[in-house]
Amino acid sequence: MYRQNVMTGLLIGCCISCASYANAADNEQLSDIYNLSLKELRELSVVTAASGFEQKVSRAPATATVITSEQWQAKGARMLSDVLATVPGFHVGSPQEDYIHKKFMIRGLSGFASNQIKLLVDGEPFEFMQNSSLFFGFQLPLTSFKRIEVIKGPGSAVYGADAFAGVINLVSYKHSDVIPSKLGGRAGSFNTSDFFARDSLTLGDSHFQWSLDYSYSDDDKNRIVESDLQSVFDQIFGTSASKTPGPIDERYEVLTLLAKWQWHNWRVNYFNWRNFDIGHGSGVGQALDPRGGSAIYDNHLGAEYDFSQWVRGDLKAKLIYKRQNKKPYLTVFPAGAILPVGVNGHVNFANSQRLVLFEDGFIGTPSASGDTTTFRLTHLLRLTNQHMFRWATGFEDQRFRVRQRKNTGPGVLDNGQTVATDQLTDITNTPYTFLPNIDRHFYYLSLQDEWQVNPEVLLTLGVRYDRYSDFGSTTNPRLGLIWQATDDLAVKLFAGSAFRAPAIGQLYSQNNPVSIGNTQLQPETVDTLETGFNAEYMVNSNFTLSLNLFDYHAKDLIVFAPYEGMETNVAQNIGEQKGRGGEFGLKWKPQTNMTIDFNYSVLSAEDKNGVDIADTPNKMAYLGFNWQIHQHWYGTMDVKWIAEQPRRASDNRGRLGNYSLVNAKLERKNIVPGLSAAVMAKNLFDNDAREPSDGTIPDDYPLAGRQLLFELVYLF
Repeated sequence: MYRQNVMTGLLIGCCISCASYANAADNEQLSDIYNLSLKELRELSVVTAASGFEQKVSRAPATATVITSEQWQAKGARMLSDVLATVPGFHVGSPQEDYIHKKFMIRGLSGFASNQIKLLVDGEPFEFMQNSSLFFGFQLPLTSFKRIEVIKGPGSAVYGADAFAGVINLVSYKHSDVIPSKLGGRAGSFNTSDFFARDSLTLGDSHFQWSLDYSYSDDDKNRIVESDLQSVFDQIFGTSASKTPGPIDERYEVLTLLAKWQWHNWRVNYFNWRNFDIGHGSGVGQALDPRGGSAIYDNHLGAEYDFSQWVRGDLKAKLIYKRQNKKPYLTVFPAGAILPVGVNGHVNFANSQRLVLFEDGFIGTPSASGDTTTFRLTHLLRLTNQHMFRWATGFEDQRFRVRQRKNTGPGVLDNGQTVATDQLTDITNTPYTFLPNIDRHFYYLSLQDEWQVNPEVLLTLGVRYDRYSDFGSTTNPRLGLIWQATDDLAVKLFAGSAFRAPAIGQLYSQNNPVSIGNTQLQPETVDTLETGFNAEYMVNSNFTLSLNLFDYHAKDLIVFAPYEGMETNVAQNIGEQKGRGGEFGLKWKPQTNMTIDFNYSVLSAEDKNGVDIADTPNKMAYLGFNWQIHQHWYGTMDVKWIAEQPRRASDNRGRLGNYSLVNAKLERKNIVPGLSAAVMAKNLFDNDAREPSDGTIPDDYPLAGRQLLFELVYLF
């Protein structure tokens, strides 16, 4: 019923909007990527995330990939994860932690819940405060955005914490843009449906724009796993509680709204992301239980004032308020499970006091909310025609609060009970919660100097200083050197460092039978060099080659590991990772109506003992075709190949198989003026593809099978 009410409200509201503004808006003429040469497309390509301001990709002091809305729409991409899978050196896999649906990885670096990658929306961080994770980004629809920028390598000199492996920046339309108006939807396999709309309006000196997405899916119910961790416990304790064989549950129901208003020098924007119902994948404790579910909400409200009319250069002040809420209902183990419990009420296999029957399951609701207030001042100054200088300073205040109910642990099962029911005890504002309430703040200063040394050489130098209230300070420099060797060959050299701040959960986690935090943690660090060169060679206006070589050394990585005198794992700065590799790319337009895109990535990543980093693809390849079949018919097909994902050293299972996934889209434009229809397929050949597990799910994680979707879009 809730879903029906949401859809009805969205349809009525958007139909009213379309009726009100259709006469004032010109019919959108989509940019036809087939009419431009690759050289022309390159000249039009810009990026913001590399330096904090918009510049041509060819001048960016970083390895940058930019994907436009026309490009991902042609491929049938629905979510951010669909687009990122096409980027060289980027892998979208399945996680082995918590109940997150996707794991983003850049050149073998990811972290817990992808927290070594910085996700931005219009330059503002979009991450979950508790663990700096990209929880919000895995199901993020794309209607609001006109391009996606992926920066590989350290970005802390501009963006501070967590711009460690790279930066993803989703760029929406500018406040003053008359955005292309759109209304449409999709429906198909796995009970999947999408609805999307966007429009803009000018009233006097004010300009408004908005965009909205609603997406729902039940996930593929044929993603069956044969056994899980509860299956092991069933064998030990003689129970039959496991829900296996059964499906992984990655259902979701997502609503996003982006609204912008501009009046004279004022710009206000509001971004709302809500996932009303998140399935828990293979289970919080690697034990299936479809009863579990979570809701997560994120709201951003920002106001910016432009002082540029009174000073030299571009000076802007911005104030942002963010509010996050996470409301999970976790069934860590299913009804009927019997588990050993220690004297403090925690599940404890090493020093158990008694066995406890969880009649209705091992249940908890570790809810959390976060409030963040940020102030930022940014000044971009052109000193001469060859010299650009940018400085930025800011302050951020974070307030993290928890609420928790559960049927196990200290304060609940520490009085000798042998049976636990579904009656949950509220332990909010007691010492027994999973985290205390935390207040945290930091301030920073960032400097960047871009100097055109001569017509062929561009030099970029940058540095940022951050000071945190809980662990101290850190300084991170960067260097970028671009040499335009010939008109068709650019050679680039990049170097820099980055840090990932210890997350609140890693610092202060408590009352967890598996892992606890450590207030003595220091930041993770990484030093990266784009070894030799990052080169792009334009053979002719319709044939481009690129090669990127890189080498990095990540130190002080935070790992939960055994600690002397402790019964549980403790967060420690003991991890280390070294990586090197390369990415080769080819873009070819053999004829006006066809484009071919190919990239191949190779990686060698090891820990401090020379052991391969587990679950990381050492080889990846992508091949995509765009084809204008006839005047109004367009077809795309792409394939992503994943190979050589090593197991953990302690894992005795056989080698994980390589896999490839093929996606396709066939579109008919202008059935009537402005109306297009398409058929889309993901995993077209229904391959049995699997991502690695840690062994608790012995057969690894099956990916979704073939999905067919029908799309209808009206441009007005």
